[in-house]
Order: sequence, then structure tokens, then C-alpha cells
Amino acid sequence: MKLFTGALVGVSSVVVAGLAFNVQAQQSGDFTGTVEQVWEDGLRLDTGDRTLRVDTWEVHGDATANYVAVGDQITVSGEFSGREFDADAISSANDRNPVSRSVPEAPVSQASDTTFTGTVERLWEDGFRLNTGDRTLRVDAWNLCGDATARFISAGDRLTATGEFDGGEFDAFSITKPNGGVACPQSYE
Repeated sequence: MKLFTGALVGVSSVVVAGLAFNVQAQQSGDFTGTVEQVWEDGLRLDTGDRTLRVDTWEVHGDATANYVAVGDQITVSGEFSGREFDADAISSANDRNPVSRSVPEAPVSQASDTTFTGTVERLWEDGFRLNTGDRTLRVDAWNLCGDATARFISAGDRLTATGEFDGGEFDAFSITKPNGGVACPQSYE
């Protein structure tokens, strides 16, 4: 009986170790789906089979909303850590290229008076997202438009913004239209 119990314990240990290895192997990989929600360092991804809470800190830091929007089709690569999926790469679902990085940390040489021209994609009360074709910028327009950005700027507008990077945003010193006119008047109140 002792021999049988010892053999059973030995076999059980091997089975448990094998199951643990298989579970660990299933904890990493790629998931493709639609972005349902975005916050500063993460997102919620609907894969069709399940919904994942994805930690994007390693990829985008606290600027996930600058890179990914609700409705985007993406693929995340990484591994599970507890109940979250820790992404180490995020790519566009259709072409597997990295998702456009909008506002990387600015090098010191790029700290002042940089100019970008592009199309406004999305607005909020004191800023907007500008797509230049090469990159997407989160533009802080508060100094020029106050909390009334949407009164003066619309999605689809082509604009030129001059300013400097401050953390994850581009602080605009001037915003002009293609005809050279200012996008926001000096007095926005």
C-alpha cells in the first residue's frame, strides 16, 4: 500500500507540474480585438471570445490615449499577470505594424518651437489630436483656446501648431489655419 501511495504521489506531482507548465504557456501570446475603453495606462479589448483588461504601461506609459482610440482594431502581445494582460507590444490588427506612436518623450533638441501640420482627428475641451501623417500628437490648446477648443476648431480641420513637448503632450504656442489666420482668437472668453 505504501508503494502504491508513493507511486500515486509521484505521478500526481508530475501531472500537476505538467498542468502548471501548460497553464503558464497559455498565459502569454497575442490577442486581436476591438478597443472598448482607454485610460492613461491601459485599455479594455474585446476579442470576440473574451474581454481583456490590458496594461499598456510598458508600451505607452501614461499616454495610451495618445496612441489608441476606442474602436481601433489592434493586436496585443504579452502575458497575463494576475487578472490583467501586460502588453509588451501593440500593433494594428490589419497590418501587424506598430500602432502609431503619437507623443514620444521629446529629445532636448526638440524642446522648443517645433512646428507640425496635420488634420484634427478628435477634440476635447482644451485640446485636440493632430494627425501629421507620420505621427499623431496630443495638442494642449488651453493657452490659446481656453476650455472652448471645439468653438474654434473642428474634426477634419487642417492646422499648423507651433509649440513644445511637455511630457506626453504638445503645448501649442500658436495654431494657424492654411490661410495663415489664427485658429483661436486671443480673447476666447
